[in-house]
Amino acid sequence: MLTINHAIVHKLHKEKHGKASVTERAAALTITAPVEKLILAIHDLYAGKASKGYGRFEADEINYPSAAILRNSFKNQKTSFLDASKLLMGVLATKASAAPLATGGYVLMSQVTNAANVTWFIVAIINNVDGSVIDDKTLEVIDAMHVDLENLRVAGRVNLTDWEKGDEDIRYVGFLKQRGEVADYFKLFLGCDELIADTEETKKLVAALKKFAKSQGLEQKAEEDFLQSAFSYCDERNKNDEPLSLEALSNAVWPNEPKKLQDAFVEGDVQISDGFVPDGRSIKALMRMKYKTPYWSIDIDRHALSQGYAEYSQKKGTLTLLNLPDALKAELATETGDDD
Repeated sequence: MLTINHAIVHKLHKEKHGKASVTERAAALTITAPVEKLILAIHDLYAGKASKGYGRFEADEINYPSAAILRNSFKNQKTSFLDASKLLMGVLATKASAAPLATGGYVLMSQVTNAANVTWFIVAIINNVDGSVIDDKTLEVIDAMHVDLENLRVAGRVNLTDWEKGDEDIRYVGFLKQRGEVADYFKLFLGCDELIADTEETKKLVAALKKFAKSQGLEQKAEEDFLQSAFSYCDERNKNDEPLSLEALSNAVWPNEPKKLQDAFVEGDVQISDGFVPDGRSIKALMRMKYKTPYWSIDIDRHALSQGYAEYSQKKGTLTLLNLPDALKAELATETGDDD
């Protein structure tokens, strides 16, 4: 369960190809039930989206001042949450003005803490949408405005607890990854130095795909087909030097329930960045198992188990290779002196 520590809404005015301006709220929001419900919904929506980028704050705080603003508010407590939010809106307006296709909306900022005492700063740009509701007393259909959460596209989160640790290996800034300058300007507003190491991201993706395949209780052949499909998709992106989309990958390899696979990519906050080019060597682990000891090494295709070229006994802990080539059999016979 999350505790809402602070919350506020300002408004960013911005039309495409126009300059941005800001309408500021005079005081922080009172944490009412509707406020809490909205913030928790945004937090859950953000956490559940697979298409995100991750990184740390830029070292250059002159051109990327959000880190300094957050430090003075949450770390040094020199600036109130309200004043910090107004300063952040100035940064957001500057970055949005430089992005011709960016548009405005209501900017919700909040600080939340979970049961494990991990604290986040959350910021999202949301809009109202026209709708209809049925009046419970009159049973009439009436017009009603509501916050459009289904189309949440611009949001970010800073893990303030991880940031305070000062660990250079931790990526504590995240943001929803959109194509084009809409994502770029919001990343610049956060001051996020997006760290994408293709090899590391690929390894995390491979591990998530394997874990997902096992979790679905697939038969061996179906599991192999799934991993083969994922390998082919990633291999094509690798050969074309094309960034991978986790959403597109899910649609391609698990088309009947793509959201289920997307959920697996964010399970346990594994932080797989969207938009990396799959590493060719790392994706081979989807199709091959490679191990080495001082006495032997093995590189086996997963299909060997279903095609009768290898058998594994979990009870005995043994792997038996079948249908050995004649040349290998002859060499083994010579080595062991076994002519049988």
